[in-house]
Amino acid sequence: MAEEAGRGGRDSAGDPATRERLDPWQVALKHIAVRARTTHEVRQTLTRRGYAPRDVAVVIARLTAARYLDDAEFARTWVSARANRGVAAPARLARELRTKGISAAEIAAALRALQEQWDPAEAAGEAAKRKLKSLRGLSAPVARRRLAAFLDRRGFSPEIILATCRRYVSDANESE
Repeated sequence: MAEEAGRGGRDSAGDPATRERLDPWQVALKHIAVRARTTHEVRQTLTRRGYAPRDVAVVIARLTAARYLDDAEFARTWVSARANRGVAAPARLARELRTKGISAAEIAAALRALQEQWDPAEAAGEAAKRKLKSLRGLSAPVARRRLAAFLDRRGFSPEIILATCRRYVSDANESE
């Protein structure tokens, strides 16, 4: 009989309907343990899981007080990492941060910090060098158009795109 009770306990524990609901604090900690998150992302996760707005607000306040959530730091780190890898320019970075729920003031501060350490023309050139490998064998107008579209999707300004295309597409075709 004890054996049946033990088995019954294990079976009911595996059933999602009877399993005890996790504490929102624990859910939030697991969520931010994977990678840094914004306040907006944590709020969305907890809300989607059905926690009451009051409980969500308490967890957010607690995480912020413990410095587990810091949207300004998240924005600075995100901008620096993405820009230094040549993945995105300021316009795209701002769009990405807005979708993550970062305020306009925090985005502006992060982008100002980026301007002090990052040269967009150099970053566009590095991105263009990588992209040119896939554009080999194309005519200059086609390669220029595709490179321009590539740089535009990454958020570089039209002036930088034009200068980069002129520099790298003509250089690439002259060397072939």
